[in-house]
Amino acid sequence: MLTGTEAIAQGGGKILPIYLEGRLIPVPDATGRELGLSANQVVRALVEMRGESLVLLVNGRALELGAQTRYRPGDALWLRLVDLPQGGLAFKQVAAPAGQSQGPAASAPLAPAGAQPGISPTVSSLFAQPANLSGLAALLSSSGALAGLVNSLRPSASLGPLGILFQGRPAMARLSPEAVKNALKASGLFTESRLAGGQGVQSDLKLALREALARMAQMPKLADGLRQATQAAVREIESSQADSLAAAAQRELSYGFVIPFKDADPVLVQFFRPPRSPEQPDPPYTINLHASSNHLGEVWMKTVVSGSRALDMVMWAERPDIAQRAQKAAPELREDLEAVGLTVHSFLVVPGRRPPEPSPVLGEAPGAVFDRQA
Repeated sequence: MLTGTEAIAQGGGKILPIYLEGRLIPVPDATGRELGLSANQVVRALVEMRGESLVLLVNGRALELGAQTRYRPGDALWLRLVDLPQGGLAFKQVAAPAGQSQGPAASAPLAPAGAQPGISPTVSSLFAQPANLSGLAALLSSSGALAGLVNSLRPSASLGPLGILFQGRPAMARLSPEAVKNALKASGLFTESRLAGGQGVQSDLKLALREALARMAQMPKLADGLRQATQAAVREIESSQADSLAAAAQRELSYGFVIPFKDADPVLVQFFRPPRSPEQPDPPYTINLHASSNHLGEVWMKTVVSGSRALDMVMWAERPDIAQRAQKAAPELREDLEAVGLTVHSFLVVPGRRPPEPSPVLGEAPGAVFDRQA
């Protein structure tokens, strides 16, 4: 399906800033031409968070929004490109076309207006919704129905990608950098690219889910809910692929994937690095983790890696007792990280859910551990 950045944009280029002024979003003429739009054309756009910046995705290009914006990550907007009386172009938010909807992309239709030329409607639709992998994580959980399906398959049938995936899941108790690297390679983000390059893809999450759907087709008595959940999980992976390709067209790194564990519930991983520039030749990496289990409740972790060795970390725990345990374990974590050459500048422990707003300011007291009320 998706094999390279040429699938979504003609060449790369830096993120082009736009600034909100009332209900208009001014757009330079050159930007309008790069987007392949003409005056009065209506296009569907998506608001996303890239690292610490809020961006507007239009036809596969990421346009940075100013700090003072009323939009939130996940908003899906219908915009019209208009000529300004004083000259120039701007986006104006308009009502959704008949039969379509406005608002959060999770509830919006899948087929966007103004699709990028040369891209099929199916692929274009992947850019009209945020890459949300929560359904995939639920499907792969220890209590998920997919695990029951694998156990019910005959031994000979479980030797395909689905069986290989479940048998090869890493153990959280013995997690290593190599295991994380292998999980990223097997996440489904690179399925088509690896196939196009003639590489083997035996352990691949996307192929495993496709095999599961094929097995389900041979089981007419199977509940439709599992089929629908598996189909939705495949689409979530493909939305994550689209998001990674859109970022690559802007010279960013952006990966979202799930690590399925054999001894714990899955963990969602988001990895982002803004483009390099003369002003910032070595930009920081942002790594976000999210886990949900009966044992820990919901836990979020954000780590900013500067200069490849310095870490600023924030942890949110929905349960106060888990936050307290994390605070007590912080010295041991710092020692483990320093043992491999990393320096923890700050580690904030926050009881409560992670807020949608930007994270607390990092680096307030190097090496200290904070306990803040959400």
